[in-house]
Amino acid sequence: MATVPQLVDAAFAACPEGALGLIYDYATTPFSPDPAKFALPDVIEARGRAERLVADWCGQALYRADPVQNMAAGITRPFSWSYHPQEPSLITRDLEREEVGDVSERLLGWALARGVTVPLHLPAQGFATVTVFLPDCAGAQTILADFALAAHRLQDELTPVLPPVRNLLSPREAECLSLTANGLSAKQIAHALDRSESMVVKHLQAAGVKLGARNRSHAVAIATRQRWIS
Repeated sequence: MATVPQLVDAAFAACPEGALGLIYDYATTPFSPDPAKFALPDVIEARGRAERLVADWCGQALYRADPVQNMAAGITRPFSWSYHPQEPSLITRDLEREEVGDVSERLLGWALARGVTVPLHLPAQGFATVTVFLPDCAGAQTILADFALAAHRLQDELTPVLPPVRNLLSPREAECLSLTANGLSAKQIAHALDRSESMVVKHLQAAGVKLGARNRSHAVAIATRQRWIS
């Protein structure tokens, strides 16, 4: 079976002529710009000129401020982007934000300020992006559909060799959610586990925060889908 680097090598080799670089990144948890929830990708592979991004994007957490990553986290369609203010794109407004300054400065200085990104919101809650860096904005729209298809094919090939999605729940949180799924109230769970009701509520609240759930039912649904509770 091919390895992650080998598959990304092949994807870069198949990029449109003139492509300056390629980045594939994958995280087992959804991307968040919130410092309290932010986690760097579990897998990041960069090719071409894009290799120089990795140290700053990971070492200085510029991923969190990167408007392309923020945009990709909120939409499912592929999109082109540019850090040149005179070239309108989906991230144009974000370029005015102070925290984006370091990102813009580096990409403009490295001539990596234009590209196409494909967000991949995966069934098991993993999140990946595939980005190709282009020398000009003229070619972005012409490759959008073909590059999106290539990115999805790459993800299909990578999925068997990527790290599994981590169980975010502690054993006690999972136990409380599992009992909730079986119809028990917090009071009944407290009796079953010989714990105080307030402690059970804290476990359920903590599980809901970790899962980004709107309420307990939503938390149960997410945890069940992930097979973190039975």
